Amino acid sequence: MWRRGVTVLVVLVAALAHGDDLSSSDKLALLYSHRFTFGRTGVPLVTVELMNGQTSVRLSAERGLLVLPDGDGGAEVRGGRTFEITAVGARPGKIRHYTIVARDPGPDELARWLGRGYAPRIFETGVVFGVAGDVIDSRETLVGIAPEDDALAAERTARGIAEKWQLETSVHPDLERRPQGTVVARDAKTGVVVKHEGILWFATEKAEPITVADVVHGGGGSQRDAQKRETRRYRGRIYVTLGNDGKLIVVNALPEDELLAGLVPSEIFADAPHEALKAQAVAARDELLARIGTRHFTDPFLLCSTQHCQVYGGLAPEDPRTTRAITETRGEVLLRDGGGGLVPAYYSAACGGHGEHNDHIWAPAADPSLRGRIDAPADALASLAPFGSGVPEEKVRAFLDLPAAASYCGRSRYARDRHRWSVRLPQARLDALVAEKHPRIGSVRELRPRDRGISGRIGALDLVGTRGNVTVEGDLAIRRLLGGLRSSLFLVRRDGADWVFDGAGFGHGVGMCQTGAIGMAEGGAKYDQILRHYYRGSHIAKLY
Repeated sequence: MWRRGVTVLVVLVAALAHGDDLSSSDKLALLYSHRFTFGRTGVPLVTVELMNGQTSVRLSAERGLLVLPDGDGGAEVRGGRTFEITAVGARPGKIRHYTIVARDPGPDELARWLGRGYAPRIFETGVVFGVAGDVIDSRETLVGIAPEDDALAAERTARGIAEKWQLETSVHPDLERRPQGTVVARDAKTGVVVKHEGILWFATEKAEPITVADVVHGGGGSQRDAQKRETRRYRGRIYVTLGNDGKLIVVNALPEDELLAGLVPSEIFADAPHEALKAQAVAARDELLARIGTRHFTDPFLLCSTQHCQVYGGLAPEDPRTTRAITETRGEVLLRDGGGGLVPAYYSAACGGHGEHNDHIWAPAADPSLRGRIDAPADALASLAPFGSGVPEEKVRAFLDLPAAASYCGRSRYARDRHRWSVRLPQARLDALVAEKHPRIGSVRELRPRDRGISGRIGALDLVGTRGNVTVEGDLAIRRLLGGLRSSLFLVRRDGADWVFDGAGFGHGVGMCQTGAIGMAEGGAKYDQILRHYYRGSHIAKLY
């Protein structure tokens, strides 16, 4: 039985004389190991899931496709322009879901859980880099107990253990058995068939893009979650393998800089000032590398192409202006001053004039590089003096009434409805939105912020209804409940039968304010100045 109790990414850069590191004999095992590899040019190779849950896949290339059952150095089939890929004899994999009861445990943690009647297991997530004299280690050790075969059962078990032992828990999946089956590719013109156990790779001779037909997007990447289907082109290579449900998944393997070329234009306006684009390129590279090893533990790829990781649409979004910014910052990342590895370079569209602490938005501990602060130029600091220690409930109205010129994002030509905004919801619309999640409270009568972060963003909102009350917790949950508000930095007022939400900012407000970065660049700031402003205690380093 194939088991993996530890998820570790180890990077060792060496001169590769032949194929990329992903071209070893047992490529499928390598993909499941989540080993982070470098190509012949010294750029990290990243594997990105494009879609899953498919019964058939169609790939094409204008000058024909190469089918590589074993990757570089193995058999090579020169085919026509189009291949249809299916699976034969597919069997799903087996996943067990563990309740995580400790992170980075002390020496007595395993004995403690053994004494409580459990059989604990150790898991390790994250990545350790060893590149050009720099060592970046973001690994985290987890202690897991009480495995369940079903994810929902595991969630219930985790809640029960949390209540019994008065601690925070989470659920971690572990792949006990890989899916099995034969992947079959048929040349649509000649009928030639290529078969291989578990996986088939596809490439082109002269770096021509590969076209993937009917790519599911707008949901979770599967047919079930699909909102749209669209034919898309991708750089690099494509492999088709089996997901844990026994269905086909399609994955793009390509160098990190080519992946960023398809990511960055979706993250920022491509006509923004060049220094803002360079700052975005470095932040996106940090976020990309920091996420590797922290998700998709049971899948044969590192990242997905949805919002769960980073939205990636292939070749179409690329823009020469953002590609230039990526090229000019090649290999540059943000590291913590004094060691400690990569800065998790989160960013949002607009902070509204004040950034937010990371631990107010997400569960992880406070990060010194992700502290919310006033986002304003020196000539506006005097007007912001009342908010030097934050934006509490009693000061939110005054903060919302500040002039646009009081903040970097307000000064930007892209401020538009990102800096300040107002949304009106009729009573019937508000009741309908709330009823989707909380049907038992009846018609909404009051909305009471329970706590606010340093930026004024609401972390918990009490809803008082005609038949009951409920508290909604979390920035994103609050925004979604109220119809997709731009941020949780808002005040609520009544205007007749309507509810009016007056707010600031667009997004969670943690890390770099993208509109603010543009405002800084418009004022003459360089990209390293922008990054140091938004990520305190950090510096730029060139890893490759």
